[in-house]
Amino acid sequence: MNVRGTLIALGVSCFLLSLIPQLSFLLYFSAFFYWVVLALSLNRLNQRNRFQVLFLLSAGVSCTAFAFVVGELTLINIAVLVKANLGITSMLVGVSFLSLLPHPQQDKRNLLGVKGAVSTWGSVHLLGAVINLSSVFLVGDRLQRSHPLSDAQLGIIVRALTCAGFWSPFFASMAIAFSVAPNASYSDLVSIGVPVSITAFLFSMWELKHTNRVDSFIGFPISLSSLLFPVFLASAVLVIHYQILKDMPILSIVTFVCPLSVLGLLLIQGGKHAAQRKVRDHISFRLPNMINEVSLFISAGFMSASVSLLVGYLLGDSWSLFDSFGFWAAFSCYIAICIISLIGLHPIVGISLMSALVPFEEVNNTLLALVCISAWGVGTAIGPLSGINLSVAGKYELDNIKLSRLNIRYGVFMSAVVAVAMYAVVLLSEMQ
Repeated sequence: MNVRGTLIALGVSCFLLSLIPQLSFLLYFSAFFYWVVLALSLNRLNQRNRFQVLFLLSAGVSCTAFAFVVGELTLINIAVLVKANLGITSMLVGVSFLSLLPHPQQDKRNLLGVKGAVSTWGSVHLLGAVINLSSVFLVGDRLQRSHPLSDAQLGIIVRALTCAGFWSPFFASMAIAFSVAPNASYSDLVSIGVPVSITAFLFSMWELKHTNRVDSFIGFPISLSSLLFPVFLASAVLVIHYQILKDMPILSIVTFVCPLSVLGLLLIQGGKHAAQRKVRDHISFRLPNMINEVSLFISAGFMSASVSLLVGYLLGDSWSLFDSFGFWAAFSCYIAICIISLIGLHPIVGISLMSALVPFEEVNNTLLALVCISAWGVGTAIGPLSGINLSVAGKYELDNIKLSRLNIRYGVFMSAVVAVAMYAVVLLSEMQ
């Protein structure tokens, strides 16, 4: 097996075992394995991610060194630094096992016009809410069989995926939100995120009609049976979170439900040997390709924890960038993170800085979490160097700058929608 893939598998395994109270010490083994992956992978990261990882590590080391000078570092401080973002990283690894699911059944005929656009959006959005980027390639590969992907098709598949981050528990955006704001209510976020996603869909359909591209739109057909397993998976996560393991963070539940559910399905469909082969291949080939994500999230967590440590020493643990975290503070953070995305940095960089400067203890956690999922949902659509735009551009030999420009008007509109959502959260919190 591949060394990096094995280390990543060991990292997520130790994290899951550490959820058992008697085995909580394994969390540090999980951190060790992920940090070894980062160290072994620096020379193998793509240029964009290597720059960001080195920037984050340099900032983290500088803040830690300064904190050592002005304060007194303890083993507890060091432990906090090295295990930051383990939950997010492990969830990404756990969710990656969903790529082992068989491809959904497809109708042989393409759908045209409004039906095609709606079906394409629904396919990418609902499947992508569980299997993430794989849904884009599944749909994109089918659509480009007869002709190159049009601007309308590209805009739909990118937006349909990214706006799933407003509500899906299987998205990195939701994991980050609960890492930054652990006291946020998932049900509250879903009640906000679903209407925001529906609004994104309605705007995109209006834009197609307004630009006279809806009648010529060639869409992707999918059978409802293909959605059964994603619906089962989402239901299982919610039942476990609200009825069985109420005190366990939802991202931890997602981390173990995904691989266990997929393993169960593989055993039922193909038997023990076929399941073993697929899992072994996943560890050998798929997990090593996650070195960019693992390195980015581990280094971002380290930087955020280091900045928080230094700020705590210099200004006190209760210091915050804002006197009160209301609408204007939240929306300012959202805009700042989106600007960071536009200039080419990953949204996690801006979110990590925000989490270091806005402690969650004294603020509305649902509002803070909404900043995270909104900045991710919009920032990844408009960012020329976001993971989805780079992946789509590389897969279909396109210009990633062009992909970004296709979504600029969408980004402006969605920012107004996000502002309304944030204002509503503030009003509701004041009424309670």
